[in-house]
Amino acid sequence: MKKWLLTLSLLTFASFAFAQKIKVKRVKGNQAVVEFSGGTLENGQVYELAGDDFVGTDSSTPSSRNNLLGLRFSFINTKSDAANSQNETDMRLDAQYGWNFGTFEIGPVVTYNSDQSGNVTTTSLVFGGFADYNLIPNMPGEVFVYGLGAQGGFGQSDSGTGQKRDVMLILAGPFAKWFPTGQNFGLRLDLSYMYLKSSGGTTDTTLTGLAFGAEVVTYF
Repeated sequence: MKKWLLTLSLLTFASFAFAQKIKVKRVKGNQAVVEFSGGTLENGQVYELAGDDFVGTDSSTPSSRNNLLGLRFSFINTKSDAANSQNETDMRLDAQYGWNFGTFEIGPVVTYNSDQSGNVTTTSLVFGGFADYNLIPNMPGEVFVYGLGAQGGFGQSDSGTGQKRDVMLILAGPFAKWFPTGQNFGLRLDLSYMYLKSSGGTTDTTLTGLAFGAEVVTYF
């Protein structure tokens, strides 16, 4: 039995040595399709067997997705808790920077929101942060990533009448990220529940509803 196992191991090693390269589809630590004892492996890389080390030869594969820059446009359907209020459709723009840890992504975000009601347009600027939980780790070479995201922040709104109000914004919901070429440029779609509270003066106003967002994002 040991003889057969030794023969099988030698044949397996010989087949890899003859091909002179392997392609790693997914890596966790030092494990791929089989286990190796040396070298550092990255998703999507093609490696040549050279002594005890593995040398990557596919320069087209991105080296990392450690950081991100994103710009998101969202359309929001909300309703105020004020009496006799009606559903409204607004626009929101987010600019974000973040750090990617594979399963988690976090970072600061700046949100610009425009809300038109009758002849009055109220704009708000909110500073806060976001956090994404990726059900599939966002690693180099991964094409589809999906999970759950949350965002929150504080800022001020201005209706153009000279009165400014304090704003608190919270969003949460599922998302999907698509990297068309498996590289660092991607598109993101998300559907979030939005809660926005505006306070100041004599009354507080709360807006709740759904936000659909589309984002262009690049990693580096």
